[in-house]
Amino acid sequence: MSRIYVVGALVSDIIFNVPDWVQQNSSVHANRVTLSPGGKGLNQAASACRLDADVSLIGCVGNDAFGDELLSLMSIEGVNIDHVTKHETAQTSMVGIIVKDNVPGFIGAPDASRKITEDDIRKALDGLTSDDILLVDFEIPQPLVQVTLQIGHDKGATTVLNPAPFFTTDQFVLNYLHLVDVIIPNKVESQLLTLSNSDDLDELAQQLRNHGVSIVVMTNGEVGSIFYDGQSKIERSAFDVDVVDTTGASDAYIGAYCVGLANGWDVPKILEFASAAAGLACTTHGTMSSMPTLDAVENLIARK
Repeated sequence: MSRIYVVGALVSDIIFNVPDWVQQNSSVHANRVTLSPGGKGLNQAASACRLDADVSLIGCVGNDAFGDELLSLMSIEGVNIDHVTKHETAQTSMVGIIVKDNVPGFIGAPDASRKITEDDIRKALDGLTSDDILLVDFEIPQPLVQVTLQIGHDKGATTVLNPAPFFTTDQFVLNYLHLVDVIIPNKVESQLLTLSNSDDLDELAQQLRNHGVSIVVMTNGEVGSIFYDGQSKIERSAFDVDVVDTTGASDAYIGAYCVGLANGWDVPKILEFASAAAGLACTTHGTMSSMPTLDAVENLIARK
């Protein structure tokens, strides 16, 4: 199996399940509060590792108790954390996640996760080869996303971009999409990337491919996902599960998709595997804590 390198954030999540969205100058009592390790980078690395992949995580935490806890948990999971640096003054990133009717909203304090440097990334990817998978998201500054993808492209690795969390209005991102082998956005992220109001997923995927992306895998919540490569379109429906929390679903999907790539599977098998992982993540509260094991994913597929 190929190695998977994940460049992203390690975050402490505080998840509030609420009956109503909080309004200005008002308060809402949560039905449930969950403390969980998170961050897309951490979640995706944990997802892939629990599915028996060889995973290295590249990021930055604060020199504080939260950072120490996240590093300890990743080590226990089996993720290589040799290239997670500690920043002496920045605080470990935190996110408040507000969940109503299984729909999450996010309040981020990204501090340390955005202190990673180009030198950190270059050192961490020194051993990257053409056999490896390189996954990056938008938790790090945009110029460093491009640097990461350029390194992966130059070394011949399979580059995967998850354009989330999407809080940039800079079309700079379009300048480096030609470095991306596989992009995994949802509909809203696709619209933001392409400055399009279209609800047509096929049209959005084609617009992304027009910017040089080789493969688009569009995730569409409870409907499923769609694969586009310019020659074929392959649709995969979501698994029917009892949903309690969708917060970790996309990260479970992306981690599992990269595992499929690392195993060299064909597209239908990868989509089925990733969809099963995402479905199972919806059946458990939390983010990293909801990432399923390989046995659980294989059992769900076998029961279909």
